[in-house]
Amino acid sequence: MNTVLDDNKKLCLTNGEIIQMSSSMNMIFEVQDLSVASPATVSRCGMVYVEPSTLGWEPLLMSYLEFHKPAKLSTDGVNRIDHLFRWLVPPCLLLVSKYCTEPVPTLELSLC
Repeated sequence: MNTVLDDNKKLCLTNGEIIQMSSSMNMIFEVQDLSVASPATVSRCGMVYVEPSTLGWEPLLMSYLEFHKPAKLSTDGVNRIDHLFRWLVPPCLLLVSKYCTEPVPTLELSLC
């Protein structure tokens, strides 16, 4: 794995095959955890692991309002959506956590 992250950009497979990546190619990694990642891999990738439960739902709202909102939505509309979410989501999450039984446990982020 580390050879593909070096300047030579060669991916060495377990069967001995070597795949040369071009300078325009990039690799994206999505991992569940870093339990088997070496410090060298982590430093080369610049990985940061954040537990989803520590984020909460606010980053999802901020990301939507900044990057994924409808093009015709005015600044006033963005502010209104932001206000409504901040007003309604916390009591709804509290209701779910106190009075509902989840057949499969979820994170707050999954409920929004």
